[in-house]
Amino acid sequence: MNRRSGKTTGQAERLQFAIAALQAQREVLGDAVVDTAIASMRERLAALCNGGGESASARTLPAQPQLRQVSVLFADIAGSTAMSRRLGPEELHAVMDGALSRFTAQVQRHRGKVLQYAGDSLLAAFGADGAHEDDAERAVRAGLAILEDATAPNHLAASQQGPDAFGVRVGICTGGVLLGGGVEGEHSIRGQTVHTAARMEQTAPVGGLRIHHDTWRQVRGLFEMQAQPPLVVKGLDEPVSTWLVLRALPQVQAQRGVDGVRPRLIGREHELGCLHAACHGLGDKGGGPQAGPLRLVLLVGEPGLGKTRLLDEFSHWAAAGPRPARRFEARASERRAGQPYGMLRELFTSALQILDSDSLESARSRWMAAASTALQGAAGAAVLGQLLGIDFSNHPEVRGLLGEPRQLRDQGFFHAARWLRDAACADRLTWLLLDDLHWADDGTLDFIEYLQRAHADVPLLIVGLARPTLFERRPAWSEAAAPHQRIDLEPLPIDAGEALAATLLQRLPEAPASLVDLLVEQAEGNPFHMEELVNMFIDQGAIVADTTPWRLQPDRLHAERVPGTLTGVLQARLDALSAPQRVALQLAAVIGPVFWDDALRTLDAQAPTELAALQARSLIHAREPSSLEGRCEFAFKHHVLHQVSYDSVLKRVKKPAHARVASWLATQPGLAHLDQ
Repeated sequence: MNRRSGKTTGQAERLQFAIAALQAQREVLGDAVVDTAIASMRERLAALCNGGGESASARTLPAQPQLRQVSVLFADIAGSTAMSRRLGPEELHAVMDGALSRFTAQVQRHRGKVLQYAGDSLLAAFGADGAHEDDAERAVRAGLAILEDATAPNHLAASQQGPDAFGVRVGICTGGVLLGGGVEGEHSIRGQTVHTAARMEQTAPVGGLRIHHDTWRQVRGLFEMQAQPPLVVKGLDEPVSTWLVLRALPQVQAQRGVDGVRPRLIGREHELGCLHAACHGLGDKGGGPQAGPLRLVLLVGEPGLGKTRLLDEFSHWAAAGPRPARRFEARASERRAGQPYGMLRELFTSALQILDSDSLESARSRWMAAASTALQGAAGAAVLGQLLGIDFSNHPEVRGLLGEPRQLRDQGFFHAARWLRDAACADRLTWLLLDDLHWADDGTLDFIEYLQRAHADVPLLIVGLARPTLFERRPAWSEAAAPHQRIDLEPLPIDAGEALAATLLQRLPEAPASLVDLLVEQAEGNPFHMEELVNMFIDQGAIVADTTPWRLQPDRLHAERVPGTLTGVLQARLDALSAPQRVALQLAAVIGPVFWDDALRTLDAQAPTELAALQARSLIHAREPSSLEGRCEFAFKHHVLHQVSYDSVLKRVKKPAHARVASWLATQPGLAHLDQ
């Protein structure tokens, strides 16, 4: 992003928030004053948007304060005071600034933002310039990278202080903060999360990384960690749970669910049956959703509806069947979304057990040994390896393709398809399992289309898991004539939700009906939401899970807060919106989980024009009939989405907006019959 486009985007964001704030002040300032003030602002906003455009990559932190969830990282150089007694000012400057510069590079490499420096320490936030679902993971990986960087030899410090003179501590906490608006401008950050992150760093051992419980919830399963005794943190009523992070684990994904409880698959019998039918039909050229034996099945659903759980159940079923199977598996991630052919690379390297941590020479040697056998020659192995990012640029077959990326791609696709073709045969089921396909790189999606187009006769089952956002990138895949079978996952019906709640609470001797009802109502048919609500109740101490059986303490049961694991997912969706769409959704949240276009218009005259786009993104839906005659009524898709949107609005905006909405409602006929 160049400096000009960044400046333009920041100005556009500030104008949007200024307009929203003025709209909320109509009752105080009057329509004439507000309309006059925002007219010029809208003209400037239109000029900025038309001139520079706006994309997800161009959004930056506005100067106006924001409420949002971030992962805060503190890193501090230990022993700097003692070092200053032995080093001169210039030498100390070279050591400290050199270290902090390297640490800053690690933060930025993991898409974090350094907000403050203080002598021998830095404070960074992940999610400040736009939320990602894996912000906590990025923060922890950055923390480990900083510690690894700190162990590199520092000859100047070592010569003066000895080999143990230079050490670093890192601490991380994930939670809500107020960003911007302070004396430090856009680098201002306030909130208990900041103090807790500082406490994590202060109590970490030298060379160690300590994380708060809320961060652990989001990264468990990704790292090797050691639980620590409860830690007292100033400002918090009770000691908190913390972990020391030792190292990253290879090729795994974050754990979900409630510890000690593995619920059976509930309410997905129809979808599972469709997968069974696709498996049985592999190799059958008659009928089915597409001609030829190759079958692509897309499981499509919003986050948390159980796509991965359904695939696991299907995998176990297929593995226990009479037909032998060979599996190629890959999972895309937001962290690697921009890596060319990244998912395709994982598809083959995971089958060969080649890890990212392997050295280049080791990866190249193991790749050539296995791929040469699969492709019956070193030439095809080198070409495909080069496409997938394993350096074979010195191979004679590759050298002529280095300046021809299209030819390299075409030949690489040919060899990859040939590998899969030879792996598939009539008496063996061969399948590709592609998780989180909505984050896959374009090259991998192109390869899937290539397989369907040029190798439709291969007896191959491809199962892809995706969110509906995939079709924003590949609109043709959503068309009725698309050559694949689509299975859409909807929220669980109430009876299935009740069964899931009872299963998750099975370790309570008698789960009260009121608690089951609360879970069903709050989760709204989303299994992941329900699991995280149970985890939140455990964290609150409302459910005591360290005893057998569990115990319930109803007086500690508070469902007003949204679990941080859900906040991160939904905040990332909000940040993917354009500025006008995001402001419209925030103002709609002020009205309530159910709102009307005319009520929204009283807060921002242009906001209702964004409702169609918000509906297209499945964030809201129209309700008919409207509870107010002659008014178009809408509702948030989920309760937690409304809550996260509402919590992101500043109090100084909420208060006058609530008053404005109350005045509007008082003028509506039939107010006494409203039932939201």
